Amino acid sequence: MTSSATDGGRGPGEGRKGSGGYGADRIKVLEGLEAVRKRPAMYIGNTDVIGLHHLVYEIIDNSVDEAMVGECDRIDVTIHLDGSISVEDDGRGIPVEMHPTEKVSAAEVIMTKLHAGGKFDNETYKYSGGLHGVGASVVNALSEFLEMEIKRDGKVWGQRYVRGKPQGVLAEVGKTRSTGTHVTFKPDPQIFGETAVSFGTLSQRLRELAFLNPGLTTTLTDERGKEEPRTFHYKGGISQFVQDLNKGKTALHPKPIYISGEKEGVIVDLALQYNDGYLENIFCFANNINNKDGGSHLIGFKSALTRSLNNYASAAGLLKNVKESIAGDDVREGLTAALSVKLQNPQFEGQTKSKLLNSEVKGIVETVINEKIAIYLEENPSVGRKIVLKNIEAARARAAARKARDLTRRKSALEFSGLPGKLADCQERDPDHAELFIVEGDSAGGSAKQGRDRRIQAILPIKGKILNVEKARIDKMLSNQEIQTIITALGTGIGAGREDSDEGFDVSNLRYKKIIIMTDADVDGSHIRTLLLTFFFRQMAPIVYRGYLYIAQPPLYRVKKGKKERFIKDQTQLEDYLLELGTENVKLISSGDQGPITGRRLIELVKKVLRYDGILGNLEKRKRDPLVISAFVSNEQFTSELLGREKEAEKELKRMYKAYKQAHPDLPPPEFYLDPDPEHNSSKVRCQSRRNGTQMETIIDYKFLHGAEFDELRKLAQSLSAIGGHPYRIEDNGNSMVLNNLTEVVNYILTQGKKGQEITRYKGLGEMNSNQLWETTMNPETRTLLQVRVEDEDLAAQTFSILMGDDVNPRREFIQQNALNVENLDI
Repeated sequence: MTSSATDGGRGPGEGRKGSGGYGADRIKVLEGLEAVRKRPAMYIGNTDVIGLHHLVYEIIDNSVDEAMVGECDRIDVTIHLDGSISVEDDGRGIPVEMHPTEKVSAAEVIMTKLHAGGKFDNETYKYSGGLHGVGASVVNALSEFLEMEIKRDGKVWGQRYVRGKPQGVLAEVGKTRSTGTHVTFKPDPQIFGETAVSFGTLSQRLRELAFLNPGLTTTLTDERGKEEPRTFHYKGGISQFVQDLNKGKTALHPKPIYISGEKEGVIVDLALQYNDGYLENIFCFANNINNKDGGSHLIGFKSALTRSLNNYASAAGLLKNVKESIAGDDVREGLTAALSVKLQNPQFEGQTKSKLLNSEVKGIVETVINEKIAIYLEENPSVGRKIVLKNIEAARARAAARKARDLTRRKSALEFSGLPGKLADCQERDPDHAELFIVEGDSAGGSAKQGRDRRIQAILPIKGKILNVEKARIDKMLSNQEIQTIITALGTGIGAGREDSDEGFDVSNLRYKKIIIMTDADVDGSHIRTLLLTFFFRQMAPIVYRGYLYIAQPPLYRVKKGKKERFIKDQTQLEDYLLELGTENVKLISSGDQGPITGRRLIELVKKVLRYDGILGNLEKRKRDPLVISAFVSNEQFTSELLGREKEAEKELKRMYKAYKQAHPDLPPPEFYLDPDPEHNSSKVRCQSRRNGTQMETIIDYKFLHGAEFDELRKLAQSLSAIGGHPYRIEDNGNSMVLNNLTEVVNYILTQGKKGQEITRYKGLGEMNSNQLWETTMNPETRTLLQVRVEDEDLAAQTFSILMGDDVNPRREFIQQNALNVENLDI
């Protein structure tokens, strides 16, 4: 068969080097920010949750650069209801004048041009985390929208972008006496599969920045209502950071060792403190950027610490009767440290800056720390002696653990007989497709073995509670039979839990890329799960950080009516199920002319009411009066434009005051005040009220009226009002009743849904037979797994120390502070 030159096939003699349609017309030139949207991973690492949070860091880091030069004291971050994020600072404000060559404002150049910024001359910002000028423009390119407000030179300037394109020029919108920059952006769902940022991840970053910049205040607010607002401000710098990390542990010396020095233009700050535990906890920063993968500064610190302590131990005569040499892991046992360097022109691994690459920094850090630690140890011999004796003890324990470590090291591919006898292995040998269920008890283990998919699912039953590794050194840990079994089954060996450890942990030998903890939903099951999480976090951290650890989600409820039984996985599904039952024979008739509301329409109506009440509840947590806000939401005449017309606004407020008194005669009415808002050439309403003995101040201003919460409330209110007002009549199986409001309608439906239902909280996996366990918990097609991720590393480490450590007082305080937040208490 032959093909002609016009049918798109290859002619005689055309091989791989033929033109094949590859001509000049195939060469694409991407203008502006198109390249970023086309290949986002080049600029932010990836488009998963890591890249998503990197967008927020880019804007925050610009504000931090202002703080580093002494021009910014406060950074406020808000996660909005619609998924957008705001970052506001009180810095100098982005320059707004026309750029001499680009013929648009300097602010627009920064937001639309790659490699544009004020960090190339080492004068505007001597030390900076962002040096390539791509941060803000990349965020703009990858956002559904971005709004920028700049306070500078007595004026407020504003501009909006949609997917990187300006929707008008930078324009003056008001007057102000302050300075700063306010950026609000929403990550583009066309780019990111997941657009919900984590409160914990941002909280960790803002707390770190407050520690690294003494005097800087950072705040985080979550309008989604999941977390209470947090404020971070620390005068003690990284020394206070280390003390904070060591809460719940017994320190060997009361004050952290603090070292500061400068060499060849590189500033080195180090705080370290030893505790009587067995784990190392080191945080590294370069120009305020958290380098999670370490780098040259971390290598220099480790080398200096090992050499300095060995030299001191020898000089002090503490190694005379010690057979084992003190290795790096021994020196870092029980160490908590924060290392911060500031340098010009840092080189990072990728745009995510997780690793510092400047080779010269290693020697500088090593020199500074060697010199300063030697002086400290000479001046504080009692502290030096305590540290070295702990190092020696660690070296002896390491030697004692070597034999046990070798026994638990992974067997070769031909030595499967060395796997634990209780392990029911799977047929799959490719770790990417193999799963290991760590199951509580032989009973549940037996059901899991019968119900599993033998091709890909392995089952490892464990007996009772494993050792609490938070309070045990490695030699004791490796003598525990259950821990030995887990280590041998996983095949990684065991070390310090870090990939750069001196010991034998090797995550590449992991036999299963899905490790699933499956325990009962009672107190004992929760305890076993916590012990396992402690073990993985402290001793096999790379398994957690790489996303290989999961928690099975067996059904939380069993709903039984007569002989019918149903398993419900969580509270949300239970509510949906009860709504279905409660609306089965119900008709809702309102004053509108839409006819009876039934079935799916009625369920959606109820969900909207619950959503509306939920948003108001979140605002009430922030001391905003929900009744006052509802009054403004329902008044469609009240807009930001009305606030710009002072007399009309005052007239409308008087009318609203009378309406409020009529609607709520038993409540004291709020006091309305109209205050100037020059930053938006407008006014703002300040409402003071008291509810349940709590004084509340609700501000209705331009920002609130244009915010995601108000927008969502008004949309819900409009949708609910479309069905008509009260009274509402319910017809249910021939019965009829009148209800005053939609909240009463919702309560009636939920009560009807529960009638005749026996709802019990599911506790034991052993209560299910193998088929039920497979269908609800193990079947990859239908199950739900909870992936274990570390969003706030230092908070996670501190929580493990509090809950699993020796010190009782912090644990008591934790219980007292969180007692009222407990759900599903098992008593």
